[in-house]
Amino acid sequence: MREDEYRRLDEVDESLWWLVGLRQLTLALIARHRPGQHFTLLDAGCGTGGMLKRIGAAFPQAELHGLDYAADACAFARQKTGAAIRCGSVRTLPYPDLSFDVLVSLDVLSSDSLEPGQVIGEFRRVLRPGGVLLLNLPAYQWLLSYHDRAVHQSRRFTAGGVRELLQAARLPVLQISYWNTLLFPLMVLRRKMWPEGTGESDVQALPNLANALFGAPLGLERALISSGVALPFGGSVVSVARKES
Repeated sequence: MREDEYRRLDEVDESLWWLVGLRQLTLALIARHRPGQHFTLLDAGCGTGGMLKRIGAAFPQAELHGLDYAADACAFARQKTGAAIRCGSVRTLPYPDLSFDVLVSLDVLSSDSLEPGQVIGEFRRVLRPGGVLLLNLPAYQWLLSYHDRAVHQSRRFTAGGVRELLQAARLPVLQISYWNTLLFPLMVLRRKMWPEGTGESDVQALPNLANALFGAPLGLERALISSGVALPFGGSVVSVARKES
């Protein structure tokens, strides 16, 4: 992403309803599928470190690592986390085989410059047997908009497409669901009907009341997904897979 997008992301890291919802959902799924109390985790495409900070608070016994391609993002992540942060590409992860019990990658495979199947193969390489891969990705190619262009995304996904990618990499799917379902009609209106304006992403500071109102439906969705319910549509698709051997 552009440097200004990273800076804006860091500024709203604690408050923006969508980021808060994504991180709470990720924590719930890690808690459900982690391979034990003590685990080694990589956030591949960790951005400014907001997810790693929350994982560290929720799972203090975990050994945390983060990787991002952008030096600006790595600098932010080092400031706010106790994780081992490295600059590098998910195309060729700078870690030995069988390094991690859990690998989290949030909205990374949609990047212009990546081939999803090749990157998932790298994720599988560094996972230990029994290790868990958690992916979040933007949904529906027809929803591609100014927001995606601002953050250098050219791909959006379906649940079926994600399942096929994971199966091709020999990573059996444990759970897959859309989310941001209840607010999806508003998202479609915003992305497809609203003027593009300055060309910036939707990562913007909002009043506390707006964050609370938009965040409340995500709490209900998180409870459903955490119990194993698969929502039928939404603005994003989240998946969990396990490396068997």
